[in-house]
Amino acid sequence: MTVELLNSYKHELDVVLLFEYFVFVSHKEEKYICDNLYLNISSMNKKQLYRIALISSPIMVAFELSPLFFIGNNNLRYFPIGFIFLTINTLLLWVFNIYILSRNDAMNSGNKWKSYFLSYLFAFLSLVLFLFFGTSVFVANRETPSIFFPFINAAALNTIIIIIINSLINRSKNEKAERELNILKIKNLEAEQQLLIQQLQPHFLFNALSTLKALINSNTEQAEEYLVKLSDFLRFSVSSHNFKVTLLEKEVAFMRDYIRLQQIRFGDSFFYEIHIPEDVLQSFVVPVYALQTLVENAIKHNAFTSVKPLYLSITFKDGYIHIKNNKIPKHHENKNGVGLENLNRRFLLNGGEQIKIDNRNDSFLVTIKLIRNK
Repeated sequence: MTVELLNSYKHELDVVLLFEYFVFVSHKEEKYICDNLYLNISSMNKKQLYRIALISSPIMVAFELSPLFFIGNNNLRYFPIGFIFLTINTLLLWVFNIYILSRNDAMNSGNKWKSYFLSYLFAFLSLVLFLFFGTSVFVANRETPSIFFPFINAAALNTIIIIIINSLINRSKNEKAERELNILKIKNLEAEQQLLIQQLQPHFLFNALSTLKALINSNTEQAEEYLVKLSDFLRFSVSSHNFKVTLLEKEVAFMRDYIRLQQIRFGDSFFYEIHIPEDVLQSFVVPVYALQTLVENAIKHNAFTSVKPLYLSITFKDGYIHIKNNKIPKHHENKNGVGLENLNRRFLLNGGEQIKIDNRNDSFLVTIKLIRNK
């Protein structure tokens, strides 16, 4: 029976390795999705520019023609014809500028003056064509302010279009840079959290396997129970490996399994009590292994025996969990505090608050604020 359970334990390790492979593949797929997302966003910006062109062109033309017909006293019956001609001309200006400025930006060309020169050249040529074919608009009672007035208007109109397009392109570049920065921040947080979690597991597995080895030699039946609990621990590790936080309900259940492993290991030298209401288990989340880490910390730093047992209390109050134990300090212990430091860092990475530590002569209390389940 013990050999079969050991084979099951080996299978759990294989599952962990397989899971790591799928995590690696999913990260590559995520990069592919992000690259395509940027292409879609660029396409959306062009659509936005074309939408602005359709809306603004008639307004710009109405403003441009107003002086000619209302100040210059031209015949108003030619206004619709001039309005249609100039609206088409303005739309062509928009399309040409969108194409040439977007192309210049896509090629990362630092020489924008060439694009500006072509833009104004196109604007003046289109105006000349308009004046050549649309002269009849201004035939009746024509009192144009100046021969240069249409060219000044065209230059001003083209300048406004260039400013609008450049502002939208620059905003798009800033948004893209911000998205890339946010993705890098998320990647960094995920990598840091995975590192923090992985620092916890080797220490626990080393202790667990050492205990299992001792139990196999002394108590085969208890060794089998211990191995089943250890298998449950590895199964939870696989299912929660790629998650930042877990439900308080799952973490409490996982902590109970861990405590049972320690009770098998230490016997009558370790006692505990848990007072967490059932109705809050679904309302909060905690970083994976948070409670287990605190229980392990209490066990690791105390030299308890059946004569001087360790008493551990885990209670809930007003959104906080308090984990308290009596102190039976080990002699000449090197307390580096890596476990608590890692846990504190993981709470901060996941939007929680800094953990509170109350270290007294006869007791050690850690208080954590639970994260509300959204």
